[in-house]
Amino acid sequence: MNNDRISPTDQEGACAQSMAYLLASAERELSAFVTAVNEMFDAVQARRAAEDWIAELAGTDEAIEAPVIDWRRVTIAAAVRLAGRNLGQLSRN
Repeated sequence: MNNDRISPTDQEGACAQSMAYLLASAERELSAFVTAVNEMFDAVQARRAAEDWIAELAGTDEAIEAPVIDWRRVTIAAAVRLAGRNLGQLSRN
């Protein structure tokens, strides 16, 4: 008799692995965004941009349980906030 059932432990492990992947990919996206803002502006704007990114993530409609989350959409929304704050500074650079 073949017992191919997935145990609760295996399910938890797969879930933890999936969450670890999502967290790592979010960290890479946020890091790239903040680094770019810091290079274009300064550390103060980079910190604000990070806060905007996190706020956009918190307000996203994407399910946290989703296997893939479109981090770029979060980044674009945060960049729109940044642009709105820094319109004059962007035209000078």
